[in-house]
Amino acid sequence: MLALNDFSFEFAGRYLFKNASWHIKPNEKIGLVGLNGTGKSTLLRLISSDFELREGTLSRPSDLRIGFLNQDLLSMDVGDCVRDVVLSGREDLVQLEVEINRLIEKIEVEYDDVTMQRLADAQERFGALGGYEWHAEGDKILEGLGFPTSSLGRPLREFSGGWRMRAMLGKLLLQAPDLLLLDEPTNHLDLPTIQWLEEYLANYEGTYVIVSHDPYFLDRTVNRIAEVAHQQVFHYKGNYNEFLEQKEERDALMMRKYENQQDYIRQQMKFISRFRAKASKATAVQSRVKMLDKIEKIEVRQDERKDFDIRFNIRVTPGKVIADLKDVTKSYDELEILKPSQAQILRGDKIALVGANGKGKSTVLRMVHGSEPSGGLIEQGWNVESAFFAQHQLEALNLKNDLLSELSTVSAEYTDWELRTVLGCFLFTGDEVFKKVKVLSGGEKSRLALAKTLITQSNFLLLDEPTNHLDMFSTAVLAESLIDYAGSCLFVSHDRTFISKVANKIWWIEDGVLREYPGTYEEYKEWNSVRMAEDMRLAKLDDGKKKGGNQSNATQTKGAAPAGMINPAAIASDKGSKSYSKNEIKKVEDAMNAKELEMNALGVKRSAFENQLHDPSVASDFEKVAGITKDYDLINAEYLVVKAAYESLFEEWMLMQES
Repeated sequence: MLALNDFSFEFAGRYLFKNASWHIKPNEKIGLVGLNGTGKSTLLRLISSDFELREGTLSRPSDLRIGFLNQDLLSMDVGDCVRDVVLSGREDLVQLEVEINRLIEKIEVEYDDVTMQRLADAQERFGALGGYEWHAEGDKILEGLGFPTSSLGRPLREFSGGWRMRAMLGKLLLQAPDLLLLDEPTNHLDLPTIQWLEEYLANYEGTYVIVSHDPYFLDRTVNRIAEVAHQQVFHYKGNYNEFLEQKEERDALMMRKYENQQDYIRQQMKFISRFRAKASKATAVQSRVKMLDKIEKIEVRQDERKDFDIRFNIRVTPGKVIADLKDVTKSYDELEILKPSQAQILRGDKIALVGANGKGKSTVLRMVHGSEPSGGLIEQGWNVESAFFAQHQLEALNLKNDLLSELSTVSAEYTDWELRTVLGCFLFTGDEVFKKVKVLSGGEKSRLALAKTLITQSNFLLLDEPTNHLDMFSTAVLAESLIDYAGSCLFVSHDRTFISKVANKIWWIEDGVLREYPGTYEEYKEWNSVRMAEDMRLAKLDDGKKKGGNQSNATQTKGAAPAGMINPAAIASDKGSKSYSKNEIKKVEDAMNAKELEMNALGVKRSAFENQLHDPSVASDFEKVAGITKDYDLINAEYLVVKAAYESLFEEWMLMQES
């Protein structure tokens, strides 16, 4: 499909690529990874011909259609409505639609057979190209990307940069090019939209290359990894997680080969040094010298960034309760953001506030911080010292300072070496620490503001999208630092890898109420999948029930225990006040055993799908993997529902034994 051979590219006085090569084959789903500044976005621009290739060759078919989503599109100022911008992705259909409307207008004024035949031909071509589904498909994509139907007629220029980027992504997806290039497509998407995009790309029939710092997203969308490092492009089969395993194995193998070669070279050099002066050994010495000159030296690929280990200290230890939210509400005129809600933040909590954009996550963050008024009461705990990071913090930076000086304004306790280490974690290295704040880009200013927030020695951090402008390495460093952080943290993020590592509680807003899951993100996902599966089951029962039928099942509240499950709290409240007959206990035992058998049977089916996914012959077939994964997800959701019912029955049986 496309080949870059022996290409080099120089930018700002240094080579990003030197005699590198990269071949892209049809139907490959590629994740392009590497540290910031290594040339990932530049590589996409070379492929799309935005940048001219002066050294090496770029080969591709003349009719290859390339679609490129890049961050420059954020600044687009288009007066057309969002729907028309997306529909313009199919220029062939736009032109045909204009032609059809022109011919119809002509026939209405002056009918003739030639015009009628042209109209029929145009309509036939329009239908063959999918024109009659075109508008509906465009709306479907836009709604999947989070646009409300009511907003599709608004001009694109009225939307923020993030929403403009979504519209341009929608245009490319509707266009369905042969090769789709996506540069950080998830940067401005919320969790539900990212999940929608994952499903969309899973069924995408063309080839695509994705630059992303989201390992979770890459694991679900790619079957190849191209790593940019050391001015080269290295290739790996599999998703991002498999790439990490392969990279570790290859690096270890290369290190062993390097060490073996170094031992061999040392032995030969020792021989040469020892017998250089002996005439009887002259031939052997010269032979070894020539051999060492010809030997192809193994070079070890060292990581391009040092290991960083930073800790965010706290000045004072707070009380047990960091913040207590009592009947908290929020509204803007007639728009109700938050209904009366209760919540508590305790010392040591690392809480992720997740959900779709527009639900009020950032508003809740500001309310807890105290910078946003609210109804109800938010009580801050004893000895709590908070620090808040959001995009508006950029305005507080002193543009005249260099980076090192700006960071030193937070506290005089840090040495220059410690401040440089912190800046290094946030992608400022070497002489960059002496750059003036005023010359930084928006993303660079955001990273600097985040660094300032984290070194304040506060015991309560409130962070709004802290990973937005970080690469994978910096995000991992930040996650490890927050895990070790002795204080508490409430953060908004759409980075699921980051959330999974850091959070020990999950908050979200549902039906206008702030809710909490007291566990990790992985546990929350499993619990939520059970809940959604049960909601679907109840909805089917509701659709199929007769009038006057089982009303109790149909009206079961959202998030309640599924049918067949007993509320443990309700049982506990009855404990000691009721004794159970043998028949009652036997009935629960029978139900529990039945659920166990059902769970085991589903477990066998689930294992069979897992084995298929691990089969190398299947793993290489993307379509098979997608189909098996879909079947696995259905079985797994059913398994989790049955498992939850079994566990609830088991708890009931245990309580019966104690009564």
